[in-house]
Amino acid sequence: MSYIKMCTIGFLLLHILIFSFAHFPTVHAQENQKPIELEKIVVTPGRFMIYDGATPQLSLSKQEIERFPLIDNDIMRSGHILPGVIASDYSARFSVRGGEKDGVSVRLDGMELYNPYHLQDFGGAVSLVGLGLIQRADLLMGGFPAEYGQKMSGVFDITTKTPNTEKISANFGIDLINATVMVEGPLTEKSGWMLSARRGYVDLILALIDLDEEYKPQYADVYGKLMYQVTDADTITLNGLYGWDKNLIRVDDIDNKLDSLYDNSTAWLKWRHTFGTSYWTDVFIFGGSSSQERATGKSDFDNRDFRFLGAKTELTVNALKKHTFRTGVEWRWSAAQYEYDVQERQAGINKYKPIQANIDNSGNDIKIFLQDDWQIHPKLAINVGGRYVVQNYRNPDVQNYEIGPRVAFAVSPKKNLVFRGAWGLYHQPVDLMSVPVEDNIKTVGRAEQATHYILGCEYSRGNNFLIRLEGYYKKFDNLVGRIREFGRQQQIFTSPESANARGFDLFATQAISPRLTWGLGYAYGIAKETSGNITIFRQYDRRHSLFLSSSHQISSTWHLYLSWRFHTGDPRTPLTHEEVQLPNGGIGCDRQFGETHSERLPAYHSLDFRITKRNPYKRWNLTWYFQILNLYNHTNVDQYAFSEVRDEETSVITGCAIEEEPQLPIIPTLGMTITF
Repeated sequence: MSYIKMCTIGFLLLHILIFSFAHFPTVHAQENQKPIELEKIVVTPGRFMIYDGATPQLSLSKQEIERFPLIDNDIMRSGHILPGVIASDYSARFSVRGGEKDGVSVRLDGMELYNPYHLQDFGGAVSLVGLGLIQRADLLMGGFPAEYGQKMSGVFDITTKTPNTEKISANFGIDLINATVMVEGPLTEKSGWMLSARRGYVDLILALIDLDEEYKPQYADVYGKLMYQVTDADTITLNGLYGWDKNLIRVDDIDNKLDSLYDNSTAWLKWRHTFGTSYWTDVFIFGGSSSQERATGKSDFDNRDFRFLGAKTELTVNALKKHTFRTGVEWRWSAAQYEYDVQERQAGINKYKPIQANIDNSGNDIKIFLQDDWQIHPKLAINVGGRYVVQNYRNPDVQNYEIGPRVAFAVSPKKNLVFRGAWGLYHQPVDLMSVPVEDNIKTVGRAEQATHYILGCEYSRGNNFLIRLEGYYKKFDNLVGRIREFGRQQQIFTSPESANARGFDLFATQAISPRLTWGLGYAYGIAKETSGNITIFRQYDRRHSLFLSSSHQISSTWHLYLSWRFHTGDPRTPLTHEEVQLPNGGIGCDRQFGETHSERLPAYHSLDFRITKRNPYKRWNLTWYFQILNLYNHTNVDQYAFSEVRDEETSVITGCAIEEEPQLPIIPTLGMTITF
């Protein structure tokens, strides 16, 4: 490394260490900051807290998320900076504390979304919900109460904006990979509407780049919302979300080409009726569909068609001084058709394992929850609850229901100090839309299960300093299936029966001045899984993670954000690749796997910065940003992959190799948003 490069890196890291660590408000450092920030992301072990608000929540305002150096300003990628969250550069998906990526529930205005990601063939690189739609989002990383079900690791609960009911306004944005337009306004004196459309243009960018392989990913999404205040006590909201994806990879490679098409739609009607200020009901009617058509190689195909409809009712009662009751019941009908015929590549020369599945099934499930927040004493509160789920389409040889009790507590022995703990059973049913046919499973069995044990404490000093330490232990049982990430290289999957994860997270933040904050995020974790008598590290076993950052409000219109991310290498399986002379005189590649997850990738680290400028005008506003990800262009390894060396003219195999698959290189980005 050159002396100039070392000095540059040293100067930027010094800036971070002086000003920063991790920007997790409630502690804010912005000019003219309001005392209460309504648009924020809250991070807690669950939505459980001392009612008097003695301890501030760990939160991030939407305005601050918009200033992070993130790809596409993705709301899901904003969670990547939090200790305990495990993610990669390529995917908006993330896992929480040693769990799987599909163990995180994504909810939008009270409705759980199915697979809300674009670019599925690249691991879900972009989420389906744009940041501009968001008013608030809560990330719950464990010990969450009974009102949240279906997933066993975490919840990302998103609330969209209330439409502008005073005038019509428009927002136009463009960044590295997307163009977005959002329009909102009043419909009548008591109603408002909002419509957003987004189109990704990764395919247009790739068309300008000279690549060895042809890629053509396309995607778009539309979101609409209509709110009508029928009476002072009744509000009706209609939501609709639609996403579309199409992808072509290696079109000229007959053996390895990919042609895929996805669409995903959900619509729901919500009616809220309030009974004074003490209690209210929410009634939902919903439906949707999702389809997938994937053709790979010469004859492999993976086609899926899902449909669902249902209703749910939730009741909140806050009539008693020390109790807040919540209960709800949901009914859902689902139908699914799978046509799966794939030759999965195995170790060795031209070895494949055929997996086929043809499923056409439908059925019902019912979910019920009940919980009580009880303020026992001004310094002690508990949350007690449970969930019940039953499915009538399970394999008749297994139990068709589960019951999941949960309990949490908070103790505040002195002002600004809180101890919290939680225990619970969390079930993740395998429904008709998530049958793991890739693992040759064709029927629905028992739900996957996780047991959470969580204990932590939080301390704050005024509104300028906050620190939180939280330890956890999770035990997983009845595990089935894995998320497949297609499109780039061979993946290695195991089918564990059980697993466990343990570790702790540390958050700290301080506002040095009204313009400057610093903070720190650190996580330590161990995650292992067991199949038969064999125990290995999980794919999401990430031993050490560190996030440092600084946020500096240079002036009323200029903002600078710097961050440095580090984590130790994830587990990897050793690969070997040897040349073998074939009977026809050609060369074949004998590919072999070593002991699963017995080695690790090199450590990951990246320095990112972003500068944001706001230009207010009389009738409109212009906000633009410039950011550079991986500023010193460190080569972070995503994984190692088998590669066949071919002659450029004849395409004949001339050799075999193991190649690095890198993560993102240095990426400068310019984006802007115009608001009328």
